[in-house]
Amino acid sequence: MKDRLEQDLFRMAEREEMILPETLERRIDDMLVNLPKRRKYRMNWKKAVILAAALTVMFSITVTAAVSVLQQRMEAMNEKEMEEYFIQIYQNAVGADNYNRAYQDSEKARMEELRKSYEETGLFPKGALTMLSEPEAYKGKGVAFYGKTATFFFPEKEMSDEELLQIIDFMYKRDYSLQAMNEKLEAGEIENPTEMVNKEWEKEIEETATADDVLQSEAVWDPDQELTIPYTGNLEIRRIAAGQNCIFLMGWSAIHKMEIGSSDSELFFDDFEGETDITALYQDKKGDIYLALMERTQHEEATATVGGNSYKSALWILSAGGEIKKKIDLSVYQEEIGGMVSRMAVDDQGYIYLRAMFSDKLISVFDQDGNYVKAITSDQYQSHPAGGLGIGKDGKVYTQIEARGGQAEESRMGIASVDLEKGCLEDIYEGIVPEGTIMLDIIAPGSETDFVFWGYDGIFVYDLGDESAVNVLPAYESPCPGEGSMYCALPDGRIVLAYCTERRIEGEGENSRAYSIPEKTCFYYRKSK
Repeated sequence: MKDRLEQDLFRMAEREEMILPETLERRIDDMLVNLPKRRKYRMNWKKAVILAAALTVMFSITVTAAVSVLQQRMEAMNEKEMEEYFIQIYQNAVGADNYNRAYQDSEKARMEELRKSYEETGLFPKGALTMLSEPEAYKGKGVAFYGKTATFFFPEKEMSDEELLQIIDFMYKRDYSLQAMNEKLEAGEIENPTEMVNKEWEKEIEETATADDVLQSEAVWDPDQELTIPYTGNLEIRRIAAGQNCIFLMGWSAIHKMEIGSSDSELFFDDFEGETDITALYQDKKGDIYLALMERTQHEEATATVGGNSYKSALWILSAGGEIKKKIDLSVYQEEIGGMVSRMAVDDQGYIYLRAMFSDKLISVFDQDGNYVKAITSDQYQSHPAGGLGIGKDGKVYTQIEARGGQAEESRMGIASVDLEKGCLEDIYEGIVPEGTIMLDIIAPGSETDFVFWGYDGIFVYDLGDESAVNVLPAYESPCPGEGSMYCALPDGRIVLAYCTERRIEGEGENSRAYSIPEKTCFYYRKSK
């Protein structure tokens, strides 16, 4: 939505030959700086204010008659309508729209022309798109919208001008409502909708939770079993990772272990010398556990600064019982690997594959003794810092890839195996997901397929050699939002999602830190078939 608004702003400015005032950037910055300080928040709060600032510009600096007609249409909405739009945006933690199919090229071209007519001549639709109470309610006719996951449903046939105008009108009304309601929120005229949205999530959790039915049951080991389990443990979870027969939960300076299908967790390891962020965890088939860490340190030793504090990177290896086997100081390899380690995998020979933030390398490889082996590079492909890294059923290491320097819709996103001896990519499978797909993070063996992927567009399964992956759980059917979710893939191919509906913040400004609230966290097990 933000990209579309930026395009609209620049296009409108060009048509009206406007020069934006030099104070505009300061105006937007002031809006962000003066955000109300709140102890509880949702992920897309700041995004909402940025969009509101952009919309303030759109509706205030353009003074043509056509825009006046457009603004009159926006202002004709009553507060209930605007509140409904606002809640829809607030519920969608992904911060982007989803679609049951992509726009056809002809629809894209016609929509651009219709948008101009909408803005310049007041060409408005005769009707409105349908609002869905659930995705299954869409029967393939007309255009519709499911608010909880911000998903548009299009008919298979090419959309008419009326249907495209309904989409354009909906987007403008939604954007305007965001601006208007944020102004009311900042002025203290309405309450933050956090409580209402969180109560809806918690109500759904209570209605669908199956923890009491499946605990101590063989059902938890069934790859066809989907579970919804509220968390009853006490760890403020930052990340999760799958073990060979359990799930590891990572918090600040602590790791908990949770049995598959359980609602509770117990302390597994916390023998850290100081404040530590566990940024990645991997358990190999032998049971050894590999930890990528950011350890609090003195400023002169730091390799990264987070929240105003200095950290250095390290790699620890633990036994299956939690005894420390080896500590590897990664800070001396910063030129080779980059910044904080975000993804990790270990092959059957014991080689450790790391991906770091802000690195121009696909992967950096170490041996179990902590010796730097080599980098995996490519002139043609790159990997996103949050892109998946994992071991396939064939034992090879696979990484997410996309065209180097390409735009998202041109990235031909896919996966590739790694040739360690040559230090390059080996088998490449590009373009296996639809253009515009937002990330392939988890890369793991599926229950009945070669791979299962998780990304913001849902859960995909893929067999090597197939032309494309299959989206078996679209984002609009996901039990929780993509952004803010924690996730891992079990050995049986199921994806486990963990989502916290509420967080608390300690500290102020750049020294602030967010913590999940344990009793507001829920685990979702979803099959990969």
